[in-house]
Amino acid sequence: MARRTVLGAACLAVSLSPFSAPLAQSGPPQLAPLSEWDEFWTVLTMAPDGSWGAATDSQSNLAIARAIANCKVMSGAAIGCGAYFTSIRAGWSLGITCSSHNIVVARQTLADAEQAVSNRIIELRRHYAPNLPPCLRVVTVDPHGRIITPKANDPSRHVHPSASALADHPASRP
Repeated sequence: MARRTVLGAACLAVSLSPFSAPLAQSGPPQLAPLSEWDEFWTVLTMAPDGSWGAATDSQSNLAIARAIANCKVMSGAAIGCGAYFTSIRAGWSLGITCSSHNIVVARQTLADAEQAVSNRIIELRRHYAPNLPPCLRVVTVDPHGRIITPKANDPSRHVHPSASALADHPASRP
């Protein structure tokens, strides 16, 4: 009996302590501003065959595992879905396929992500694959983790490095 009385007194003391004060206040709670660390992780992965998977989670390891699992569903292959992946908090992710070459990028803004894709296409064509076939955007993931897949006849699906990207790229300088 004495044990229950002590336990009851301890619970009463904690419930009346300053820790419970915010619960007794009237009015809406004041939320702290979100920082980058409060944002969820978005992971985009692509297999060599162009299959992809995306996932968003508060923990990066879970986002990676789910993105790979989603890719495996699309691919049907047991391996390869973790071959290329990128992760970012509150940013844009793009998945591009150029026949047998995949490009996976993530940047804070869509414009920066598209510029990174252009730069990579230029590097591939100059240094590794001069006959690189046309590249197609297969997936875009927005900062909230929403997946945007372009329609087959959508002209924005075709990826071409801009003239300014070609002129400004370090590999184009003598």
